[in-house]
Amino acid sequence: MGIHLIAGANSAPAEDRTVLDVEVDVDLKPTATINIGVPALEVSATPAADVDATVDVEVTKPILKTFIKPIDKSVHDYPDRPPPEDSADKRSLFPRALTADQKEALRLHTVARQKKNVKALVWDTKLEAAAKAWAQKIAKSGKLTHSASKDRPNQGENLAYAWSSGTYKSPITAGTMGWLSEVKNYKNEVIPKGKFSEYGHYTQCVWKNSVKVGIATVSDGKGGWYTVARYSPPGNIVGQKPY
Repeated sequence: MGIHLIAGANSAPAEDRTVLDVEVDVDLKPTATINIGVPALEVSATPAADVDATVDVEVTKPILKTFIKPIDKSVHDYPDRPPPEDSADKRSLFPRALTADQKEALRLHTVARQKKNVKALVWDTKLEAAAKAWAQKIAKSGKLTHSASKDRPNQGENLAYAWSSGTYKSPITAGTMGWLSEVKNYKNEVIPKGKFSEYGHYTQCVWKNSVKVGIATVSDGKGGWYTVARYSPPGNIVGQKPY
């Protein structure tokens, strides 16, 4: 079974930003080929108006012999229980409907954040719904494209595309592994110093002030899976560090 994974990151809206497309190989044990776009920068915590620059990535079926082994069962589970009754906002933070793939991705985020003494993200179903809506659009278009500023106020965004020649049950986990694998490239720089294009997905995942996350994936019906992660508040603020 062959796997092809493409990942991209985008923070909440920012002025004067450019998203490029570069290609890097990362060691994921087992390996995968990952193409990563340069993460966008956030000049402040306040979203800029109608300013966005993205890159369309044409997705084609690759010929690869390497693959990421699917994770069929999550090692991190949540008990089923009623959601809080005091507010709709709190109900959106309840993870009872997560798939095994989503749970594993959340667990991987938590582990990475704990290593930096950062609190775990809380799953938000509203962010998940927004992520799914965008994943459906890009799966239909066949392009790995970041959403426009006006469509994701106060939200950061990571994207990934995974292709499999067989049954593939963990595209969200695969995408998360790709984003977090950039840890080896981050040397505690202030954003965007150093090799920002090679660590920006990781810093969004572990950004201290990001407290909520929602991730969804959609199949294109051709073996490809488009994964979108939304974070709130967004990370990668220019002049700051993630933790």
